[in-house]
Amino acid sequence: MSEQTLHRLIAFAVFLIPLAVFTATMAPTLVFWDSGEFIATAYILGIPHSPGTPLFALAGRVFSMLPLPFGIAGRVNFFSVLCGSLAVLMGYLIAVTTLRFMYPSLKGGLGRFMTYAGPFAGSMYLTFSETFWRDSTEAEVYALNAFVMGLCTYLALLWYRNPAGRAERKGAEAARPETRPDEGSLERGHSRGLVYLIIYLLALGIGFHLGTILVYGGIFLLFLMVKEKAFGNAEIAIYTFGLAVILADMTMHRNSALTVAGLLVFAALVAWSTARNGRFALAAAGLLALGISVHLYMYIRSHLDPGIDMVDPETWKAMYAHLRREQYPPIHVFERKAPLLWQFRHFAGYFSAQFRMVGDAFLGPMNLGAALTAIPVALGFWGIAANYQRERRLWALNFTNLFVNSVGLILFLNFSSTEVRERDYFYGAAFYFFAIFIGIGVTSLLVAAAQWSESKGKTAWSRVVPIGALCLFLSVLPARHNWFSHDRSHFYIARDYGYNLLAGLEPNAILFTNGDNDTYPLWYIQNVERFRTDVSVVNLSLLRTDWYIEQLRDRDPKLPIRLTDEEIARMEPVPLKGGGIAWKHDLMVQHIIREANWKRPVYFATTVPLDTWKPYGNHLEMEGMVRRLVLREGDNLLGEFALQRNFDDIYRFRGILTKDWRIDDSVYKDDETRGMFVNFAVAMAQLAQEKAIEKDFDDAIRRMEIALRFDPTLKAANALLGTYYMMNEMDQKAIDHYIQAIRRDPGEGEYWSRLARIYEFKEQHAIALKSIDDGIRHAPEFRQLSIDGFRIAARLGDGERAKDYIRQWLARHPEDREMEGILAGADKLLEDEFGIESRSGRTGEEIEK
Repeated sequence: MSEQTLHRLIAFAVFLIPLAVFTATMAPTLVFWDSGEFIATAYILGIPHSPGTPLFALAGRVFSMLPLPFGIAGRVNFFSVLCGSLAVLMGYLIAVTTLRFMYPSLKGGLGRFMTYAGPFAGSMYLTFSETFWRDSTEAEVYALNAFVMGLCTYLALLWYRNPAGRAERKGAEAARPETRPDEGSLERGHSRGLVYLIIYLLALGIGFHLGTILVYGGIFLLFLMVKEKAFGNAEIAIYTFGLAVILADMTMHRNSALTVAGLLVFAALVAWSTARNGRFALAAAGLLALGISVHLYMYIRSHLDPGIDMVDPETWKAMYAHLRREQYPPIHVFERKAPLLWQFRHFAGYFSAQFRMVGDAFLGPMNLGAALTAIPVALGFWGIAANYQRERRLWALNFTNLFVNSVGLILFLNFSSTEVRERDYFYGAAFYFFAIFIGIGVTSLLVAAAQWSESKGKTAWSRVVPIGALCLFLSVLPARHNWFSHDRSHFYIARDYGYNLLAGLEPNAILFTNGDNDTYPLWYIQNVERFRTDVSVVNLSLLRTDWYIEQLRDRDPKLPIRLTDEEIARMEPVPLKGGGIAWKHDLMVQHIIREANWKRPVYFATTVPLDTWKPYGNHLEMEGMVRRLVLREGDNLLGEFALQRNFDDIYRFRGILTKDWRIDDSVYKDDETRGMFVNFAVAMAQLAQEKAIEKDFDDAIRRMEIALRFDPTLKAANALLGTYYMMNEMDQKAIDHYIQAIRRDPGEGEYWSRLARIYEFKEQHAIALKSIDDGIRHAPEFRQLSIDGFRIAARLGDGERAKDYIRQWLARHPEDREMEGILAGADKLLEDEFGIESRSGRTGEEIEK
């Protein structure tokens, strides 16, 4: 088999393996965060959040129309699957091409094995890595980002083979003729053509994600390091200056005058270079403009008022604001949001999780599972060192890409410790390029093993093949470790979450939501599945913006907003009499409710913050995942009929609970997803409380147990369930329940207190007091334990011990006047209520003194 045929077969396998894996584990519908918005905007050709990602919407729309064996959401998700697989292929080709420059003498069967084994292993580590695998199975931009970055890096390597347009180089040190080809030569045109293609693809890639451009740093450095090429350093520097002006305007500052001045300088430099050196700078500037022009889609499409039209870029000013992400605060690199050391540790935590091969396995204090991650990490650093030693220009390309997307982004993104979600996806490109270095490191290790064997007079095969086989075996171990956590083939939780929010509402309802995860699933289900399009979804985060308020007023289903554009623009926060501020979105909520005037039902999602719905709290009735605004007034209103109907007949909980309300462990749920279940748990717990009030303890217990299956950590439900057991004459089950709750959370004093009361009820006062003492030791700040201890000790006839509980509390909290009063009247209380006479004849106040 020829070298080229073998290379193509392995490359094809490298593409097919992730394609099969990602397809098998792909989400059939949306997942939480941006996925629902991207699927919906792709399907309806809408405009997603800033900076708009127009190319994703266009490409996603094409995939939504393909005759693939998936639903609409699955087809858009498959777009990421395909791009992720192509990105793995590009990573393999980058590693192989780099190695051919590093080790041009690797020939024969053993040489082939060493050349391809490393890149193959690196590709498998990438395929099964934590972040890349997840990004490749959902409708997101990061797999596409990786593909474009990988493709442009590979094109730069192809250019490096023949940068001046001559016969292809055979190695990194191959000599080149001193004379340069003519301006119009075919070879020179091909060399420039690769550079033009890179420039265009990176500009076009901004339409996927702005981070795509970060790969240009390494490519630009490679251009500068190569002396003989089909263009001059000044020409590529001029183009780079223009690119920098545009990127700075989109990310670093809001000074339009500075941008205009920079572009004028750029235009002057292009004109000067064209007159002096030829058309390269002019062509590069034109391709940059052509690639970025894909953003005109937003301006054109916005005039047609799609269902999702973020920032409403119907004017040049609005589109410019969309591109510049003016909806979000500007980035301040020098004002650190968290200590720099913490930010590096934060990144290190993400990095250490990427290539984990096995789960936790402890040998004494050492976690062997975590320790084994050192193997691929060491191979990656070996690859970095070997690349630097053997081929420094390509090391500059590859390492710069790694450095910019890791250290560079740590400094630039400036994450805080209070981010709303995990941010590992921003560093996906860093993990991508490190996986390439792992592949280079494996081959370099095999080369070193071969050289060592030959130096000892032994055959290289005897060392190289076993080491290579071991490296290949280790590279697929992450598949087993990560499969369950990355298998989204049955993940319907986000889709059902959106369905549940809408399904139980009255016709033509108005629903206030809070953020991404209670809004994007609704946008998806309304725009793609066309379910409950009569409901007006009002996102409170967007309600702070003028354009969104105007859209709610003007587009179907229209909201009753009686404000002009000028009145909306002039709306300012209002100080409240009792303190606090009514912000723009608060004023708009009030306006919408007033203008609706009970003609349309109004709901608040349970995810909406208390500050927003508190002014209406006495008129809000819990109905499950929503609170409904009602005429009647009261505290903690409960719409029992609607609540029970929603849970029993309407809501869907696929992947959370089975149809018979058992825990469904077949689908992986990360912490962020599990955090969404608390809304189910609270609503079900409230229904259980209502059943307990009605003395239906069987149903109360059943529903409280279901609430704890949604969220086992819900303290109120844990506290009440044991009481319901006891009231239903299930004392031992109550005791077992509190013991189990205490094992999970020994610092929760309420559990100790209620356990002690059960023992007290069973007249096992000694055991009850032991529970009190243990509770005080674990939860010393839980006041009720001291009061319970006083009462139970008194029942045992031990007045001094009873008073000791109050004294000990007062020693820690001398400011507690109520407890002082209890201690002052303790002797009389003990005598009157428990028949215990004071031993000293002194009052409790005298004893305390």
